[in-house]
Amino acid sequence: MKRGICLTSLYPEAIEDSGLLIELFHKVCGTGIFDCVEFYFNGTETEEKRIGYELKKSGLSSVFLGGYPMKRDGIDISAESELRRKESVEMCKALYRHARRMRVDKMLILSGPAWKEKDEEGIIRQTQKSLLEIGEMIMPTGPEVTLEYFNDMGEPWLAVGDIPMVRKIFSSMNLLPVGITFDTSHTAQLKTDIIEAFVALKPWIGHVHLANSVSKDSENPLFGDKHPLFEIENGDFPLEKIKEIYEKLESKGLLEKVDICSFEIISRGNEEQYFEKMCKEAAYVWNI
Repeated sequence: MKRGICLTSLYPEAIEDSGLLIELFHKVCGTGIFDCVEFYFNGTETEEKRIGYELKKSGLSSVFLGGYPMKRDGIDISAESELRRKESVEMCKALYRHARRMRVDKMLILSGPAWKEKDEEGIIRQTQKSLLEIGEMIMPTGPEVTLEYFNDMGEPWLAVGDIPMVRKIFSSMNLLPVGITFDTSHTAQLKTDIIEAFVALKPWIGHVHLANSVSKDSENPLFGDKHPLFEIENGDFPLEKIKEIYEKLESKGLLEKVDICSFEIISRGNEEQYFEKMCKEAAYVWNI
């Protein structure tokens, strides 16, 4: 299993600066902790091809965070409107072409906004149609596609989040070509036990985000889907707890199909300080 770091959540300027992004690849290689990078990049085809070349040269595994522009731009593969759903699938296919030029191993996607009137059967039906259509574009040489679920009963209010619903989406389809990204913070925001949720979705989980959140204190400025450091007070996952959870997942054999497990933290200025602290937290959890 590869150990990853979500780079552009730490260094947002790298989203539009290929030179900085490539510098960060080298920085990650020098840590001795991570051998995978996750990022979003918006630039020219020439820059994308150079990023792909540098990734392969570095030996790093990689994930293209297509969920970032999907959330930002309202790309909605679970849309109630069939026209909007089809448009969103085409936008996803365009993102896949970007990901392929950068020669990444996986592309992460997500659902659209929660419906005004929750209709579980409708959301499942629309999402399944989209995943099948997206699956048609997946090349044997990659990248793979993985769906990340989010809180559907609070910020950021996305349609696909409820764990039983996610299970229904995947379990009722044969050989669905898309996997699941399991995120610890999103699971906590859904007020669901981490181990129980992982067991429920295990057949389809190939990608994991270890992330913190604040879900109990709505007055806290870090409340919601903000992925703070594990060292903060009143977080859902103190560092000892996330280490315990990771070791439990590992000892129970629940990570056997997971090929990438990444730390996801959002910086708030002082990127270098966040990077150093993230490296220390990851090394502690992974016993490096």
